[in-house]
Amino acid sequence: MKRLSGFFKKPPLWLLLLVAVIGVLATVGGTLFMTQESLSSDMVWGYAFLGVMCVSVGYCIYGVIKMFPDWSERALKWSEGRPFWNRLFTEYGFRAILLSIGSFLINIAFAVYNGSVAIVIRSIWFGALAAYYVLLIVLRGIILVYHVFRRKAVKAGQTEDITERKDTRIYCVCGVVLLLLPIALSFAILQMVRANDSFIHTGITIYVYAIYAFYKIIVSVYNFVKTRRSSEMTVRASKNINLADAMVSILALQTAMFREFDTAGDVVNIARMNAITGAVVCGLTVALGVFMIVIAAKKTKRNAEQEERGNE
Repeated sequence: MKRLSGFFKKPPLWLLLLVAVIGVLATVGGTLFMTQESLSSDMVWGYAFLGVMCVSVGYCIYGVIKMFPDWSERALKWSEGRPFWNRLFTEYGFRAILLSIGSFLINIAFAVYNGSVAIVIRSIWFGALAAYYVLLIVLRGIILVYHVFRRKAVKAGQTEDITERKDTRIYCVCGVVLLLLPIALSFAILQMVRANDSFIHTGITIYVYAIYAFYKIIVSVYNFVKTRRSSEMTVRASKNINLADAMVSILALQTAMFREFDTAGDVVNIARMNAITGAVVCGLTVALGVFMIVIAAKKTKRNAEQEERGNE
C-alpha cells in the first residue's frame, strides 16, 4: 500500500502523459454531452466527464510540481559547459526577457490578422483589437530593443549606475505607454456593448481557452508579486505588461462564454456585464501604468539624492 501511495505521490512521466490524455478525452466527452441536443438527456455524464477533466488537470499540475526539482537538477547538470543554456536556467532576468520574444512574435501575428480582417470587412471591432495588439508590440518591442543596446553599452564599459538610471527610464516609458492601452481596449468594449461583438471560442476550444486564461492570470499575478522588489526594472516592466495582457484574457473569456452559453438571449444584461468587466480591466490597467510611473519617479529621485550625497 505504501509503495502504491509513493508511486502516485511522485508519478513518473509516462503516468502524467497518460493522465493528460485521459483529461483531453474527458474534455471532449464532456463537451459533446453538454453541447449536443441528442445527448442532453444524459447531462450527468457531461458533468462526470468534466469532473474527470478537472481531476486530471489538477493531478498533472501536482505531478509537474513534484517532478520539477528533478528536472531542474538534470537541466542544470546538462547546461554545464553550455553558456547560453546555463544562463537561461540560472538567470531569471535573462529568461524573462528571452521568453518575452515569444509573446512579442505572437502579438505581431494577432495584430496582422486582426488588422487585415478589419480592413477587408471594415470592422471597428477587429480594428480596435489590432490597435490593442500594436500597443502590446510597442511595449514589448521597447524592452527588447533596449536590451540589445543595453548589452552593447555594458560591454563597452557603461557603469552600473548609468545602466540602472536607463532601466528606470525605460520602466517609466512602459508605464506611460500602458496608459494608452485602455484607449484601444475601450473601442473594443464599446463594440461589445453596442454591436454585440465579442471574442469567439466555440465547442471544446472555449474550455481550452478557459484553462489558458486562468493559467495566464495566475502566473502573471505570481510573477508580478515575485518581481515587485526586483532591482531589474526592465524585467518588472515585462511582467507588468504580462499582467495587463492577462487581465484582458479574462475579459475575452467572459465575453466568449456569454456568446457560447447564453440560451436566454439576454442581450441587455450581457452587455452590462461586459461593460462592467471591461471598465474594471481598463481601470486596473490605468492603475498599473500609474503605479509604474510613480515607482520610476521615486527611484529616480532616490538615485539623484544618493548621487548628490556621493558628490559632497
